[in-house]
Amino acid sequence: MEFENIVEFNNVSFRYESAEDEQQLPLAVDSVNLKIKKGECVAILGHNGSGKSTLAKLSNSILIPTEGEVTVDGMNTADEEKSYDIRKTVGVVFQNPDNQIVASIVEEDVAFGPENLGLPREEIRKRVDDSLKAVGMYEHRFSEPHKLSGGQKQRVAIAGIIAMLPKCIFFDEPTAMLDPKGRKEVMNTIFKLNREHGITTVYITHFMEEAVLADRVIVMDNAKVLLDGAPKEVFKNSQLLRDIGLDVPQVSYLSSRLKESGVDIDENILTNGEFVNSILEIIGDK
Repeated sequence: MEFENIVEFNNVSFRYESAEDEQQLPLAVDSVNLKIKKGECVAILGHNGSGKSTLAKLSNSILIPTEGEVTVDGMNTADEEKSYDIRKTVGVVFQNPDNQIVASIVEEDVAFGPENLGLPREEIRKRVDDSLKAVGMYEHRFSEPHKLSGGQKQRVAIAGIIAMLPKCIFFDEPTAMLDPKGRKEVMNTIFKLNREHGITTVYITHFMEEAVLADRVIVMDNAKVLLDGAPKEVFKNSQLLRDIGLDVPQVSYLSSRLKESGVDIDENILTNGEFVNSILEIIGDK
């Protein structure tokens, strides 16, 4: 049976258990309803503690909802018999690549997952090569991971997930620990996986400039979904975003200030390219 949505959150709530039984912690995710369509590229925003990372862990049975249900390609994540298939369908890449790299040679690390699936040697070889090529790290296949840059390590971690042939990957702040060059490398990899390989990608980020490049932006606040829509729709709510401790892209802020100053410019600009084109049009008109 074919499902339109790869991941569905149906009235999902989750509460972490307290070390002290008497103390009840607040809900980390509260009554969330979300549908992630196959082939989408989705960005999730929210301040620390808003529920973003918990959402990622709920997506592939790392965590099981306290209430409601999460389904992956029609499989309920609470069904222990399906957990293996669920984790093959949805992979999760975490913030620190060092926590996901387990071998001393790059290609051995990428082979770790397929080897655990008990695949034939020829299939493992093909998956390792294809995955490293997909993230632009094939030439580093014999390298030692600890000698790589942060961005390169993160791409190796992503290759390890790709080698499992998932239909969807959740990225939990994959660029948070990287310099600008590493951030660009990883984001380019995420978009390539989505647009060239058809993998559904969901990435959690604090960087507005990364969020505007997604097909869809979800904003979390106080364990709930506050906003959900296309980037232009979401970032129209600039005051609401500021009220919850988030910002808007710098070019959006600059455009709105220019608009307030009497410049005839679109105040819904999200990218540097859009801003440059608008300025060139204004100069050309004059």
